[in-house]
This record gives sequence, structure tokens and C-alpha cells, in this order.
Amino acid sequence: MFNQNIMLAQTVNFILLVLLLYKLLYKPVRTFLDNRTAEIEGQIKTAEENQAASLALRQQLEDQVKESRQQARQFLDDAAKRAEVLQAEMLEETRQEASAIIRRAQEVAELEKEKAMAELKGQVGELSLLLASKVISQSLDQQQHQVLIDQTLAQLDSLDKGSQVQ
Repeated sequence: MFNQNIMLAQTVNFILLVLLLYKLLYKPVRTFLDNRTAEIEGQIKTAEENQAASLALRQQLEDQVKESRQQARQFLDDAAKRAEVLQAEMLEETRQEASAIIRRAQEVAELEKEKAMAELKGQVGELSLLLASKVISQSLDQQQHQVLIDQTLAQLDSLDKGSQVQ
């Protein structure tokens, strides 16, 4: 029943079969699986690196957007300030021009007033002389004529100063 030769032959056959399977199947399959595992781990590592790089790039882009917005706000604020300063300068310049125009107009009006007053004094003096000569019915010589004009002008000056005081 139990044959030792068969058992020994079967044991040798089994060991040979295991060695042959190890050499022909197990090693290539194991090498293939190890390579595949290393390749998958490499792809995972590359994917993680790519994800980290994309996150860093995203953060960098967000920072650039924030900085651009801040620069735009700063530019708008600066432009608004320059506009306010320019507006204030233009307003002050306009006020100065208006003051100068008013001052010149007042000076012209004063000159015209003085000119009209001088003409009026001259005409009043002549009229006074004419009236006095007709009233007196005498003719005045040039010296008397000048004295009467000077007296009348002095009276007009005192009346003019009195009306300005009021």
C-alpha cells in the first residue's frame, strides 16, 4: 500500500514543480506586481505634487488678484485726491480772478466818479460865475473869476465830504 518510491518520486516532482512554478510564474508575477505598485505609487506621488503645486499656484494667483485690487483702489483713491486738489486749486483761482475783477471794477467806478466829480465841479464853477455875473450885472476879470471858482469848489468839497460821512 504505501510505496516509498512513489512517495519519494511524488515529493521530488512536487519540489520540482514548486521550483519551476517559482521560477516561471511567481518571480515574473511578483516583479510585475512590484513594478505596478511602484508605478502607481509614483503616479500618486506625482498627483500629490501636482495638487500641491496647483494649490500653491492658486494661492499665488489669489494673492496677485488681491494685490491688483488693492493697487486699483489705491490708484482710484489717488486720482480722487488729485481731482479734489485740482478742484480746490481751480476754485481758489476762480475766486482770486473774481476778486481781481471786482477790485478793478471798483477802481474804474471810483475813477469815473472822481472824473465826473471834477467835471461837475468845473461846470458848477462856470455856472456859478455866469449866474453871479448876471446877478451882479458886472463883468469879472480873470483873477476874480478864478477866486470865485476856487471858493465854489471848496464849498463843493465840504458838501461832498459831509455827504460821504453820513
